[in-house]
Amino acid sequence: MSPLPLQNVRIVDVCQFLAGPFAVQLLATLGAEVIKIESIQRLDNLRLMGGYPQPDGYEWSAAFNTVNVNKYSLTLDLNHPRGKDIFKRLVKASDVVTNNFSSRVMENLALSYEVLREINPQIIMLSMPGYGTTGPWRNYVAMGPNIEMLAGTPMISGYPNGSPMLNGYIADPFASLAGAVAVMVALKHRQRTGKGQHIDLSHVEAITSFNAQPIMDYVMNRRIQPRRGNRHQSIAPRGVYRCMGDDEWVAIAVSSEEEWINLCNAIGNPSWTQEPRFSDAVARYSNHDALDKLIEAWPCQKDKHEVVQILQRAGVAAAPVLSCSELVRDPHLEQRGFIQEVTHPVTGTYRQHGFPVKFSDTPVRIRMPAPTLGQHNEYVLTKLLGLTTEELRQLAEEKVIGTKPLGWPYSEEVDEHDKKLLVGDQGSGVREALEKQRDIDEEETASS
Repeated sequence: MSPLPLQNVRIVDVCQFLAGPFAVQLLATLGAEVIKIESIQRLDNLRLMGGYPQPDGYEWSAAFNTVNVNKYSLTLDLNHPRGKDIFKRLVKASDVVTNNFSSRVMENLALSYEVLREINPQIIMLSMPGYGTTGPWRNYVAMGPNIEMLAGTPMISGYPNGSPMLNGYIADPFASLAGAVAVMVALKHRQRTGKGQHIDLSHVEAITSFNAQPIMDYVMNRRIQPRRGNRHQSIAPRGVYRCMGDDEWVAIAVSSEEEWINLCNAIGNPSWTQEPRFSDAVARYSNHDALDKLIEAWPCQKDKHEVVQILQRAGVAAAPVLSCSELVRDPHLEQRGFIQEVTHPVTGTYRQHGFPVKFSDTPVRIRMPAPTLGQHNEYVLTKLLGLTTEELRQLAEEKVIGTKPLGWPYSEEVDEHDKKLLVGDQGSGVREALEKQRDIDEEETASS
């Protein structure tokens, strides 16, 4: 196999939550050696989202395991002098440092770009605070909903006469893509000049740049786009239509007169298609509500996949609305190798999305699952930095490193009474339910 595109690039990653870790995961899948810095004093918050109240519950977060594949885990207390010293030694032997804290955090840790470039003049530092490292909001705490609101997307999302609607998943991935690209540009710049640099990436600006069309419509034409739900600003029909079954849907979009004729032919040319109110694009858009009801009478009696096959053969853009359970078994994605099997030492084997780009000469894939907490302490500290076994023992005693979180309320030493005081009975039977669902999934896969 050819060398991976980012082979021989080492990244020290102190990102948490979603945007930063996903940006770095893209780079890891492209071949970079990523050392994710975690802490037994305070877990990556993503480990706590979707995890379970059980002794190893912090390893069961779907969100964490999604955006941290192909990474190593080193636990390190950056507030401890020895932890900070090890971090600096690692920076000296690395190419990139990434973080997505608010701008004050790395400064407070005395690990700002100015400090790190004194250790390694060629270091590239990606900072991804929600609002950037400058400006009046630089120290404000940011979460996806705040960022979406500031970027204006909810104002054009949702339904007419309804409130602004959060997407919930836009802000982080957009910032992630911008972050991954920025690091690769900085690496190319360093290759040419020998100089590292600081990358200041604002989530708000990243998502706003993807919102350019409605912004420019206001700047150029003084028009504020309304909320339209699933509809387009000028073409009809366009929307999501109910199919046979419970919560089954198909998306249909017609963007030309030819496609309208194709749609009419596909559904059998019912008499209403010849009515004057649907005679051209302007008329159809003006009567979108009535058109939607008439169209939906056709797919609601059919399986969504059958509907898509009929429409696609007729030359109409259509696609089934897939659930997560359908996505991981989709034959198209399977054939392209996008869905891959991953085996995790705690959670077992599961299917996960791969890299969305295919390279003819440097194919990339998931090489290893998301790491367990502190899984690679020995590798990083002894193999890369040359520490001795005795030094590792001392670091563990001082709680600078470790493989179990401190204060985890569901650890074995916490008795059942205390667990119930902390979390009630919500954690009972979680593992059994997961195992039962896995058996069902395996039976369905075998039967299909």
